[in-house]
Amino acid sequence: MIAGLTAMVFSFSALEAGEVEIFNGKNLNGWSSVETKNPQKTEDYWKVVDGVIIGDNPDKKNSVLWTEKEFGDYTLTLEFKTESPDYDSGVFLHGESHQEQIGVSRSLKVDLTACIYAPIDGKGGYPATSDKVKTVHKLGEWNTMKIVVEGKRIRTWMNGEEFVDYTGPKFAEKGPIGLQLHAGVHQKMQFRNLTLTVEG
Repeated sequence: MIAGLTAMVFSFSALEAGEVEIFNGKNLNGWSSVETKNPQKTEDYWKVVDGVIIGDNPDKKNSVLWTEKEFGDYTLTLEFKTESPDYDSGVFLHGESHQEQIGVSRSLKVDLTACIYAPIDGKGGYPATSDKVKTVHKLGEWNTMKIVVEGKRIRTWMNGEEFVDYTGPKFAEKGPIGLQLHAGVHQKMQFRNLTLTVEG
């Protein structure tokens, strides 16, 4: 942990290279959800219970919980779980242009967890997929996700298995990280143990 920081709290304004905790395990300080098409309050969809970020959208509307800080190169690890029978979630990497999918794609009706959604690149909606999803994704259980961002290169792992290695031509240099509840399906997502290592 960076010198001068406590085990649970760090300053976004003094972010340096090294391991930081973007989630303090207690509340959503450093995160916000601002939706122009759905101007609800963050707490209408997101809360923290026993060290777990819970996102729930019974109205089936889209909501994204964003970090208030932007990041460039990083390694992000987290655990996710849901008991919802159908769900479409994910992790936005540098804003909305590129996402690591969690759950079933609304358009393709296929579980594409740990694959990349990036229609902005002009290579199809999901330009990087893996056939490992059916055997590696543990439905209804905690899964461990690892995402490595280096320049325009994105690599993903799930439960220790490498999934995709993709270079996005229109991937921005930096941006906020977001946790998504996709519109059109009621889902209750759980996220915990978020750890971020930043470079440079």
